[in-house]
Amino acid sequence: MKPLNITSQAKSKRSDKSWYILSAGLIISVTVIFILDLQFFASTNFIRNTLNGKMLEVLSAADNFTNRFIDTMKHKLIIIDSDIPDSASEQHVTDRFSNHGNCTWPPLNLQGRTPLNRTDIPIEKLDKKYTFMADGHYKPKNCTAYQKIAIVVPYRDRQLQLRIFLNNVIPRIHRQQLEFGIYIVEQTAGSLFNRGMLSNIGFVQAMKDMAYDCVVIHDLDILPEDDRNFYICGDNPIHMATKVEKFKYRVPYHSFAGGISTFSRKQYEDINGFPNQFFGWGGEDDELFARIKRSNYKMTRPFDAHGHCGSVQHSGQRTGNDRMKMLQISRKIWKQDGLTDLEYNLVEKRRKQLYVWVYADINMAKVREKLKKLNSPSRK
Repeated sequence: MKPLNITSQAKSKRSDKSWYILSAGLIISVTVIFILDLQFFASTNFIRNTLNGKMLEVLSAADNFTNRFIDTMKHKLIIIDSDIPDSASEQHVTDRFSNHGNCTWPPLNLQGRTPLNRTDIPIEKLDKKYTFMADGHYKPKNCTAYQKIAIVVPYRDRQLQLRIFLNNVIPRIHRQQLEFGIYIVEQTAGSLFNRGMLSNIGFVQAMKDMAYDCVVIHDLDILPEDDRNFYICGDNPIHMATKVEKFKYRVPYHSFAGGISTFSRKQYEDINGFPNQFFGWGGEDDELFARIKRSNYKMTRPFDAHGHCGSVQHSGQRTGNDRMKMLQISRKIWKQDGLTDLEYNLVEKRRKQLYVWVYADINMAKVREKLKKLNSPSRK
């Protein structure tokens, strides 16, 4: 009878155990690579199809699958994202992955959805915080931005909201590695607020400064929470404010185009910009949506999960009591009322560190006199 070979059996068990460990490690490594590839595939295809004016629902399934898989594996895997900067290093965002001089797109240093910072910080401290800004403009230093963006903000007497706006919009668009300028377009006192006309003035003044690829008409009190909601333009105008806090994170109605909308230069000129006739709050966004349709464009919206926007409280503007009448008239005169007949007095244009301040006077009586001529029965 042969003695048992205990040494051989022990070696065999150790060999089997090593094989199991090696196999498990290989499976986990392949899984991690698969998840990262899936996330990159989803993000890339979303951007590509957004720019084609298409929103693919399959991305929702991909994102949901990825999230469920990570949740299942999180007790085994630790995923470290070293490219996400903290607030202290915000100004040092760089693109180590730039390809042939172009900034990586989609950008890799995003944070996703984060709460708004509603702290009121003095403008002097904001200047020190965002030292990468100069004359209201930012341009990436080590790569060429995907697009050049002009952010136009119609404004009147809201200094607190302006500071909160700057402290939330600047870091988010900065992480997107876009070249951008911010234009705060303020209306002088003496007539009702005209958001549409101020938007047109901001567009004209921005394009005088440089050939921006894209203009963003941005309300002061609606701010993106998610930096994956990109400040860019595509083949069609883009409505960024799809889930707004004050509307319980829903679109209030299908044709809603308010809050934040982006246009290429050609698109904005094709629709003749905003109407000039809407004084007081309301109506100009509905006419804007109608102009988009009349010009054979479609209003597209970002991937649903990325469209969350917070709201900053403020006292409401006085409602224009003739807005329904104006909507009826605008259908007939929209090609003559907008950029094509824009008249205003530029009181001052001052370049501050974080934004360009455009101070303009609007003659309401003169605008309404034009309306009478445009809507005259004798006009063919």
